[in-house]
Amino acid sequence: MTVEVNARHKNISEAFRDYARQRGEKIGEAFPMVESVRVVMDFQNKLCAAEIIAQRKDEMFVGTANTDTSMRAAVDMAAAKVEAQIRKKRAKAYVEPARKAAQAAEAAK
Repeated sequence: MTVEVNARHKNISEAFRDYARQRGEKIGEAFPMVESVRVVMDFQNKLCAAEIIAQRKDEMFVGTANTDTSMRAAVDMAAAKVEAQIRKKRAKAYVEPARKAAQAAEAAK
């Protein structure tokens, strides 16, 4: 899995780049179907925005840009949103076959 870290409008330190990379790797460890993660950090005046894009085959999950005064908090909030989207999608994938099986059983009666 690849993790790409980019910054807009400002250079970031190597330590923070490593933090964002580790946060992206955690998403990959928790969800093995994710093929790549891209972390984009944007600085505008005193506000920081983070966007995390996790991609798997034929699907893309985006943690929308979260604005905060702390870039670390913005990255964490965006990662939490991406993880929630992936969990929701995975839960729907498991519920759908069960629902179809229940409907088939009802129709057979």
